[in-house]
Amino acid sequence: MDPRVTKHAEIIVDYSTRIKKGDNVLIQIGDQGLDLAVEILRQASRRGASCLITSQPVDAAEAYYKNTPKEYLKIFPKHIYSLVKASDVIISIRGEANTRSLSGIEPSRLSLRSATIKKIQEERMRKRWCLTQHPTSAYAQEADMSYSDYCDFVYSAILMDWKREAKKLAILKRFLDKSREIKLEGEGTDLTMKVNGRVFVIDEAKHNLPGGEIFTAPIEESVDGKIYFDLPAIHSGKEVKDIELEFRGGRIVSYRASKNIEFLEAMIKTDPGAARVGEFGIGTNMRINRFTRNILFDEKIGGTIHLAVGRAYKECRGRNLSAIHWDMIKTMKPGRIVVDGEAIQEDGRFIWDRISRVPRPERHSK
Repeated sequence: MDPRVTKHAEIIVDYSTRIKKGDNVLIQIGDQGLDLAVEILRQASRRGASCLITSQPVDAAEAYYKNTPKEYLKIFPKHIYSLVKASDVIISIRGEANTRSLSGIEPSRLSLRSATIKKIQEERMRKRWCLTQHPTSAYAQEADMSYSDYCDFVYSAILMDWKREAKKLAILKRFLDKSREIKLEGEGTDLTMKVNGRVFVIDEAKHNLPGGEIFTAPIEESVDGKIYFDLPAIHSGKEVKDIELEFRGGRIVSYRASKNIEFLEAMIKTDPGAARVGEFGIGTNMRINRFTRNILFDEKIGGTIHLAVGRAYKECRGRNLSAIHWDMIKTMKPGRIVVDGEAIQEDGRFIWDRISRVPRPERHSK
């Protein structure tokens, strides 16, 4: 076994999910990733946790959507909900052998199922959860890389000193938590949003591994203007290119795409919340320096921003509700992030002397 798998598991067990004696741990894998799952189980068991490994091959998901009558997609899987509810820790390992297995499925079937299992996703978010990636040849091909080079890329982004990264992100959070308005300027982009009263959350590799972003939920009705996403947006194996969105009063009023616009339309019409922004995020992981068609990595690319249409995260004080949460990424070279009238990032580089002006909160002794 690659010795980096052991280090990967250590970060998940000791840092990301903090597994302890008595925890019920659910480890979910796809086609591959069993060696990582077993290593997590080995380390968690030493700490007194009870682990269960479940597998959902991509062929099974494809068979489900192709063979289930549409009315049956509305059946709520009580047994899966019970398993999630009984778990203290949920670790999901992406390891698909075919990243496009659902690309032939009718979009309305996917969105209908997403709406049906929304309660399960909400329950999962209440747990100590972590989503991570196991390298596979399929993901290497998506990234236009050899398998060996892709493994090096994945582990470089994952095996970091996350406590040190968290300190750096905390500086950015202190600044942004005091902000009121954010403006994005760039190619085909002039977009403003209000964030006063909302909370910025740093991704320090607790829930996503790799981590490396800071995000919030904009005030729902405040998003106004237009934005162009130069990187493809991928959801359920569907790739949508050159997305252009225009917002008015927080809602999408027009949209364009050069590829798979029908899928984009179906996702936006999933429910009322799908036509609003649920998340604004900034990528900060400088070891992720290329687009790989994998949102777990791509949304953290240093020098990018992303918006997610759909569900907002409650920890950001967001109120938008939706069955979907779909991230769309934009490079900020050229571009600017302007906060309360002052640029804090230009062409993908933070202006740290402006950001670090906000002092640390004072500690009061008892």
